[in-house]
Amino acid sequence: MFLFNGPVRKKIDELNVTDEERIQMAIDKGICAKVYEHYIYLSQVDRRVQENLFRTGRSPEKVRAKEWTLLRWAALNDLIDEQLLRTKTKVNNEQVSISEQAIDAEVQRFEKLFPDKKAMHEAMAAQGIESEKELRFRLAARLEQEAYLHNRIKKSLTISDEESKQWYDQHKQTFEMPERRQLRHIFLATLDRPSEDAEATLKTQLAKIQAKEADFASAAAEISEDERSKNKGGQLGWMSKNRLPGDFASATFTLAKNQPTLIRTKLGWHIVEVTDIKAPATVPFDTVKSEINSAIADTRRSEAIRQYRHNLRQLSQDHFQIFGQVVNQPVPDATGESNE
Repeated sequence: MFLFNGPVRKKIDELNVTDEERIQMAIDKGICAKVYEHYIYLSQVDRRVQENLFRTGRSPEKVRAKEWTLLRWAALNDLIDEQLLRTKTKVNNEQVSISEQAIDAEVQRFEKLFPDKKAMHEAMAAQGIESEKELRFRLAARLEQEAYLHNRIKKSLTISDEESKQWYDQHKQTFEMPERRQLRHIFLATLDRPSEDAEATLKTQLAKIQAKEADFASAAAEISEDERSKNKGGQLGWMSKNRLPGDFASATFTLAKNQPTLIRTKLGWHIVEVTDIKAPATVPFDTVKSEINSAIADTRRSEAIRQYRHNLRQLSQDHFQIFGQVVNQPVPDATGESNE
């Protein structure tokens, strides 16, 4: 991506060029860093800054000049690490093998990000990708890099049963489930009618339900004003106390099972029945073991990648050079204040 084969490269690499001259040439050409034989330009760094801002929903126009410089350094470090990984992968490409089917699938995933080819080509152009052939090449290279990196860190991602059980024991409160109740209700609102009318109607209906003269589900379908539950027999499903409005929860979580009861809330009157109760419980380890393993693996993967990048940077110190004067150049149109 950052390969440059023109006369600038030849000139910079001449043995008789002094460090001062080399730095000045980098400034003149906007070169932020040289990684092996590849060059990273200020325009590429600024484009990465913009991409990072867009991903976080921020507008580049509202970033202060000092912050932009800091973001440049972060973006440049990422670009250097990526180029080092590209070089390492290329040298060791016999260690990874990416099938054409895998590349095809990656190309298809990329294409699905856009409504049509025109939008896709516009996005490609913004990233400096000139053709679909180059796109395929870049996606294949990225898959190779990911596969190579995975091979380097996969040993650290192996998680034993003892490790996942220990994590479970240390975070057991995460898997505690409160008391849950299966509820159904018949509801009449009091917003547009006198409260005593709604109360009287439901008292009559409750008496019929208790005397077995009426069926709860049929009554809900006939008179309940809760459109979400009336055609489901009034069923609200399994509820924990924290999922319900305070006044409704405080009333229903004191009821016994299978005893329809008339209650009032700030919204209106309800006939509520608790049809089942599940006591507080802790989710068993075996139920969440795979979830725990995934969480541990994700944490370890991030740390392993960070450590590998750090080690690769340390081992490659003699193979890259950073021109800080270029990175610290003033941001175009920036005044040091917000651009808004």
